[in-house]
Amino acid sequence: MDADPSVDARLDEAVDELYGLTGDAFLPRRGQLAAAARAGGDTELAKAITALRKPTQSAWAINLLSRECADDLHRLADLAARLRTAQERLDGAALLTLGRERTALVDELVAQAHVVVTQAGAKFSPAMARDIGTTFVAALASTEATAAVTSGRLTRALEYAGFGEIDLTEATARPLRLVRSDERASLMSSGVRADAHRGASSPDGALADDADPEVSAAEADLHDAMATATAAASRHGVLSAELELAENRVAQLQAELARARAHRDKTADALGEADSAQAAAQRELRRARTALEDLRNG
Repeated sequence: MDADPSVDARLDEAVDELYGLTGDAFLPRRGQLAAAARAGGDTELAKAITALRKPTQSAWAINLLSRECADDLHRLADLAARLRTAQERLDGAALLTLGRERTALVDELVAQAHVVVTQAGAKFSPAMARDIGTTFVAALASTEATAAVTSGRLTRALEYAGFGEIDLTEATARPLRLVRSDERASLMSSGVRADAHRGASSPDGALADDADPEVSAAEADLHDAMATATAAASRHGVLSAELELAENRVAQLQAELARARAHRDKTADALGEADSAQAAAQRELRRARTALEDLRNG
C-alpha cells in the first residue's frame, strides 16, 4: 500500500524543522509535533515523527552548515563529481590536483562548521572536528554519501576507509531520492557512450581493458593511492581543526591569565592600602589609650 502523499509532505515539513534545531531543542519539539499530529487524528504521522532519530552533535553541525552555508556544500558536491570523473578516466594528473583541492576544501568546511556551531552558542570539540572531517571525506567518495551530507537531514557521522561501500544505514532522517529520472537518463546515456568507446578500441568490440593485466594493475595502484590520499585528507582536516581549537584555547587562557594578573595587581594595591590604613588605625588606637590613661592618672 502506497504511503499517503499528504503524510509524506507533512513529515517532510517536520523533518526540515527538527533537523534545523539545536540538540537540546530536538526532543521537546519532536514531542510537540507528534502530539499535534496525534491530536489531529493522524496517528500514522505521529508515529513517523516519533521515530525520527535525534542527530549526533557532528551531524547537527553539518546540517546547520548545509542551511547556513549551502554554497560551500554545493562546492563539495561539485568536487565529488569531478573526482569521480577523474577516477573513471584514470586521470592521474587530475586526481593529484583534485586531491589537493579536496584537502583544502575539507579543512575549510571543518573550519566553517566551527564558526557556525560557535555562533549557534554550542561547543565545538575535537571529537566533532574529527567526525565532521571524516564525514566530508566520505561525502567525496560516493554519490549517495554526497546526497546524505548535503541533505540537511543527517543523523550521524559517516566514515570511508578508502575501499568498499560507505555505510549509510539510518544516516539520514528519511531515505533520499538520489537521482531524478532525467539525470538517470543522462547517466545511462553517458555510460552507453563510454561502453561504446571502449568497445570500439578493441578489434572484436569486446571490452579489452577488462582483460588487460596492466590496466588492472594500474587500476589497483590508483585505488590504493586514492585510499591513501583519502586517509591523509581526513587526518589533515582533523589535525587542522584540532590545531585551531588548541590555538583558540591558548588565546582564551592567555586572556584569562592577563585578567588574573590584573586582578592580582589590583588586589595587591588594595592590600597595601589596607595595610597602611590598619597601621594608621593602630597608631590612633595607641594614642587614644595613652590619652585615656593620662586622664585617669591626672
